[in-house]
Amino acid sequence: MVATVVVLTLDDGQREEVPLEQSDFVSRGLFKRRHDIVAAIIPEGVRTIEEDAFCWCTSLTSLTIPSGVTTIGESAFSWCSSLASVTIPSGVTTIEESAFYECTSLTSLTIPSGVRTIGDEAFSGCDSLTSLTIPSGVRTIGEWVFAHCTSLASVTIPSGVTTIEESAFCGCTSLASVTIPSGVRTIGDWAFYGCSSLASLTIPEGVTTIGRYAFNRCISLTSVIIPDGVTMIEAGAFRGCTSLATVTIPLGVRTIGAYAFARCRLLQQVDTMNPMARIYSTSFSECDRINRVSIHDSVTIIFPGGEEKKLRELYRGRPAWEHVFPTCPAASIKWPTSLREEYEAGFVDRATAISIMAALTGRGQRTSNLPSLPMEMILDVAGR
Repeated sequence: MVATVVVLTLDDGQREEVPLEQSDFVSRGLFKRRHDIVAAIIPEGVRTIEEDAFCWCTSLTSLTIPSGVTTIGESAFSWCSSLASVTIPSGVTTIEESAFYECTSLTSLTIPSGVRTIGDEAFSGCDSLTSLTIPSGVRTIGEWVFAHCTSLASVTIPSGVTTIEESAFCGCTSLASVTIPSGVRTIGDWAFYGCSSLASLTIPEGVTTIGRYAFNRCISLTSVIIPDGVTMIEAGAFRGCTSLATVTIPLGVRTIGAYAFARCRLLQQVDTMNPMARIYSTSFSECDRINRVSIHDSVTIIFPGGEEKKLRELYRGRPAWEHVFPTCPAASIKWPTSLREEYEAGFVDRATAISIMAALTGRGQRTSNLPSLPMEMILDVAGR
């Protein structure tokens, strides 16, 4: 006969057998706050470990989950702060919200291939977890799932994932590399916020939105290439990435949010921008070292309070550069390569070229660092 009791070992060495109300599940909160449990063997026949079943079992160090379990419920093992390892059986398909939340001694974890759903905060706060494998069947990395796993050094997100939700890896301060698969379409708000060891990053072509503060304070990130499919970079997305030196913004980007690249103090080069893009006057604030930027005069600037102006409307009385990059030196503003090529090929007329140059430099500003252009253009732009 299949056992219908959970076998416990207590901190005084005693053994305790606890009968189950029904043989196929461990009921809600059955062992909640049992600080005396050091080991638990869940019997065969159990299919579900319900909500809070072992929550706050702070002395639990050894756990046997039977092969027939398919669901680990919400907060089932949360705050089991002494649990160092756990084997999740292959039959599990669902790990619900906060299932292993704040299991601060958990060092390694294998999530079986059959898992399709990992709930929000499932492993949040597991700050000793150094490695993990996310199975290929998972489609969404939920909110706060691995947040504040401060020892996690690397992670490979499986190819089937399409969404990385809000704060999924927030505060993973040891995360040095992450592979984002080509199927991902959205990187959510705060997704990698404060991943201070993340030095390299490839954003796949399929991504269309980079959420608010998604990579904020990734202070080791040195460069990023934003793929052509991205249409929106939300507010604060790369704010405080203090090692970021160069960024390439594709022509598909239509909106760059407030403070998106603010305080990127080593940022020197910003390449390409959609002529129809909308950016905020604060998008690049406190980027003190920018010395090259490519931008079209038809770009819309959004000011605090909501006022909007085309860049070409702003150069009078104050160089347009100062409206968008108020703390940056203007000595090395460069003519965008694509526009120069268009002019030289005859696709952009002289009047338009002069208008763009005027918007970029401001009349009367020095133009000695501009790329090679017809001298009459330089003279016209300089207002001489």
